[in-house]
Formats: sequence, structure tokens, C-alpha cells
Amino acid sequence: MKKIIFMSLMALLPMMSNPAMAQLGSKSEFSISAGAGTPNEKNIGEALGEAFGTAIVKSISAFITMGQVNLTDNTKKDESIGPAINLQYLYRVAPKVKVGAALSYQHASTKLQAADNSGNYHDVAKASTDYFTMMPVVKAMWMEKEHIGLYSKAAAGVCIAGNNAKMENGAKEKTPGELTDQIKSDKGTRFAYQVSAVGFEAGSKNFRCFVELGYGFQGFAQIGGSINF
Repeated sequence: MKKIIFMSLMALLPMMSNPAMAQLGSKSEFSISAGAGTPNEKNIGEALGEAFGTAIVKSISAFITMGQVNLTDNTKKDESIGPAINLQYLYRVAPKVKVGAALSYQHASTKLQAADNSGNYHDVAKASTDYFTMMPVVKAMWMEKEHIGLYSKAAAGVCIAGNNAKMENGAKEKTPGELTDQIKSDKGTRFAYQVSAVGFEAGSKNFRCFVELGYGFQGFAQIGGSINF
């Protein structure tokens, strides 16, 4: 009898020393989310400036043959930027701690306009930037029940910007590549981060939806879903 009790206690010991893992039974977590309010959106003109704003400045005196269109200080930019799309994998290394990596993608674009000799504006070029972010991640679970969870998260890594540009509406550069080649060559790499003060998840043992508030390259606000296995 004592032997049976001893063996039972030994079997329960790992579960007693690691209650979170015993309760939830999952070590890996894969999630996808969409985020808004990244540093790229804080000031779109400034963010895009890292990618191709310099090219616009350098092309102030560039003549484009569409009624002798001249890019002047009156050049207008119609800018837009999409949400950050985030993929993340985490592995539980302790009852309340998960570590892993995240990939994020965000697309920004702008139309360059210039005035002709009559003062009318025309779209002369379209430029875009693709932001790719890679970061190691640490996630701390403050509360983790069968159907809900509360957590914080931190990450740091690198963001790489790739650029593209093309002429529009029949506009032609006086010198081929005068504008577009400069835009394409202005690539940038910078430090990336994400600090999420609070995240709330709810669902089943294996699938959960979540909302997350923080600051960084995944977004000020995120919404998504995760699979635990």
C-alpha cells in the first residue's frame, strides 16, 4: 500500500511543480493578427521619408515630359498605409513564460503629383514601401485559465524597408531612372520593437481570440487568433 501511495505521489509531482503546463497541456502557440498604430503610421510622411522621401527631395528639380511638368516645392503626396500583419510562434519554457519569434509585414504607398505650366496637378509617379519586421518575443502570462488569459509581451528586432516606384499616366522622365531609380535605391533598416502592456485572450483550450494593446511595430492595437498545441 505504501508503495502504491509513493508511486502515485511521484507521478503527481511533475504536475504539482508545473501546474500551468499540467492544466493547459500545450507548449506551442501559433498566432496571426492585424495591428494598427505602428511607428510607421505615427507620421506617415516621416516614415515614408526613410524609404523614398529623400528621393522626392533630390528630384525637386527633375523635369518630367508631360507638358513640361516640373517637380517643385508644390509637389503633393497622397499617402496611405495598411495594417501590420503579424505571424508569431511561441514555446512555453516555464509555467508563466513563453518565448519565440514574430514576423510582421506592412505596406505603404504614395502618389506623387506635379503641376504643369497651367497650374494643373497630375499624377506622375507612384511609390510604395514594404516593411518586413523580425523580432524575438517574450510573453508573460499573468493569468491563464482554461478559457481566458491575461498577459504582457515584449519584443525587439529589426525592420527592413524595400521600395518600388513607377511612372503613371504617360509621364516620362527626361532622364530614365531620374526619379524611379533613386526611389528604389533608398532602402532602410532600423531597430524594431513591441511592448504590449496588456493582452486578453478567450476561447477554448486549443483555439483563442485575443486583443492586445501596446506600442511598436505590431501595432498599438491588435486583434487576432491563436492555436495552442
